[in-house]
Amino acid sequence: MSQAKMTVDLVSIGAWGPAFNNWPELQALFANPAIGDDLQWATQVPKPEIIPANERRRAPLPVRAAVEVSWQALQQSGLASSDVACVFGSGLGDTEITDYMCRVLTTAEKQLSPTKFHNSVHNAAAGYWTISTGCMKSANSIAAYQNTAGLSLLEAIIQCQQHQEPVLITLFDTAAHDAYRQIFACEHSFAAALLVVPAGSAASPVARLTMGDDSAATPTAPVFPHELLGNLYRDNPAAKVLGLLQQLAAKKTGQSSFTISPARVLNIDVSF
Repeated sequence: MSQAKMTVDLVSIGAWGPAFNNWPELQALFANPAIGDDLQWATQVPKPEIIPANERRRAPLPVRAAVEVSWQALQQSGLASSDVACVFGSGLGDTEITDYMCRVLTTAEKQLSPTKFHNSVHNAAAGYWTISTGCMKSANSIAAYQNTAGLSLLEAIIQCQQHQEPVLITLFDTAAHDAYRQIFACEHSFAAALLVVPAGSAASPVARLTMGDDSAATPTAPVFPHELLGNLYRDNPAAKVLGLLQQLAAKKTGQSSFTISPARVLNIDVSF
């Protein structure tokens, strides 16, 4: 039986987390785990300049992290935001706002802040992004807990190939708030963005990603050089993309082709 395959070119990457503020810093952490403790103290709170200042002040951390890495990837690509469709994926949403809403609803007044309410939905980041950048393409949001990263990648690659258009994939989950950590053991925040374009349309892509149909693949968890990255991968739904990012960071000179094992796509397992 022939295997269906989908191929796209990856042109840019954005990243932010507990020990890195961008993709070059994450690459350095992959290459030299000894620098992780130093970088952790240098992590900056995302302040995406593309969001107007008054809106940025009201934006919660998940939104700011998502827009920051998206802006990093878009700037690197050289593409206009109006031409780029987007897929935003978050497994947890904003647990701090959800906690706030649940607590307020237990009071007699039940008076919720309108600002917090509209920031509580999983597609809040997509709304901030499309309004701030003037994006007129489709904007999809996916929430599937630990499968969020894989489904977002699958959605974006299918859309990119079928519609022959650039697609931005943004994955973000922040540390679970307070009581939520008893349910979601997520202690660190993470966000990453990958911008893909139709295969052959980029002059010098970072890598070519191919997704096929191989139901015989056996899932295996990636091994990371730093404990922090391993914890992120295990506990943060968005960080399931770290397996792919580690492969990209370690690519050899002249290597540009990566195959995403299809039966393991929900765990972003990568072989080449």
